[in-house]
Amino acid sequence: MRWPWYLPLVLLFLALVGLGVLGLLWLLATLGVAAGTLYWAWKRLQRRLLGPRWRRLPPP
Repeated sequence: MRWPWYLPLVLLFLALVGLGVLGLLWLLATLGVAAGTLYWAWKRLQRRLLGPRWRRLPPP
């Protein structure tokens, strides 16, 4: 059975689309990790600089 002449081009296109999707997922995962790290660092720095939000009242 003979394959059509454009089959290698279709397979190349599908491979490139797949690589593009994988690259996009990798980028989103990297941005998510970076955003989580920045949020965690900001909260830690905020807690260190400003202290706790409230303190318990001393006993009467």
